[in-house]
Amino acid sequence: MSAELLPSNSSPAQRALAAALDLMPDLLPGVEQIQGWKHVRQPSDLRPFLVDEYGLAVLSPYLANYADILALGLPWSRVRGTHAAVAQGLAMLGYQGTLSDPPARRRAWAEFQIDLDRVRDRKEDLGKLAGIVNLSIPERSTFRRGVHGYDVPAAETGWARLSGALLSDDSGVRIDGAGPKWSFGRSMSFEHTFSETDLTALDIWIPEIDSPKWADMDFPWQTAGFKWSDDLERARRVALATSLEEMPVWLRFADAADATIGYRKAVCHGVEQGLAGYPFGSGHLAPGLDNPIGIYLFARTDFGDGSGSEAASVSVLFNAAVTDPARPGRLWLDPAGLTGGMELATKPVSISFGESIREHLQFLMRF
Repeated sequence: MSAELLPSNSSPAQRALAAALDLMPDLLPGVEQIQGWKHVRQPSDLRPFLVDEYGLAVLSPYLANYADILALGLPWSRVRGTHAAVAQGLAMLGYQGTLSDPPARRRAWAEFQIDLDRVRDRKEDLGKLAGIVNLSIPERSTFRRGVHGYDVPAAETGWARLSGALLSDDSGVRIDGAGPKWSFGRSMSFEHTFSETDLTALDIWIPEIDSPKWADMDFPWQTAGFKWSDDLERARRVALATSLEEMPVWLRFADAADATIGYRKAVCHGVEQGLAGYPFGSGHLAPGLDNPIGIYLFARTDFGDGSGSEAASVSVLFNAAVTDPARPGRLWLDPAGLTGGMELATKPVSISFGESIREHLQFLMRF
């Protein structure tokens, strides 16, 4: 007993006995060491037991060590079942995202999607993202879809009872046929200027016109559809764009050793600079052959095209022949799918094809 607790009328013997039996000076340093032991000091050999005590073992597949689980998991556990928990869970994996809830009028009102801040870094991240989100949400909610860069929702016919239905389905795929849908997209833009060598190889070269006389035009007159008042240089560009639009065009993807990964069918249009149309750079390209500045061609790979491969270059292939004409309409062909053709505008890229990613590539090829 501490001498301070004795009554004021205690005798000297009683005070001496109390001081002799007082264990506080010996116990106090240990008590002070225990204070904050779990929260401040956290010895490494104690952390696995603290993780079990706090019920945070569910985070073990997503975080590398017990220190991170305790530091990040405790704040997460306090808001678990809310949007804040989802945000914290995504942050644990280095991602950010915005939740989009469906309208309350829909039957699947508890299904939500997440607009992520970027395309997934690795395919393995998708399982971790789905797992941490499902741990963070209320039991009544369902993580339906994760998107970035390519989000095409199902069309909705209307809100009335008769027509309250969806057409088709949202874009995206399920990895291994399970879990939420993933719909990612990336875009790349390139420019190329046709040279005389390029157009000669395509057999459509028309010399540039220095004379204002129509008699000096060098192209078949029987196919000319120009007015006599038209500018001769513009007529030349119209002829070139028309010829290129009629050619089959493919994009060729190749690896670092220039081995073909596959071909994707491209769309080709003569274009003019405009205020609307195809977005390209800081402006727009309007389809048209009145005064073309070149051709605009684009292609978007499908989910899974070239999955598992790494493309180091992409090029434009004109006038190639399909080796298997019995299967028309295919948009992605394997390396043996085309023969011949003229390859132009080879550009370096770094594309990791995946099951859940569509790659959008666009070329402006000027005259």
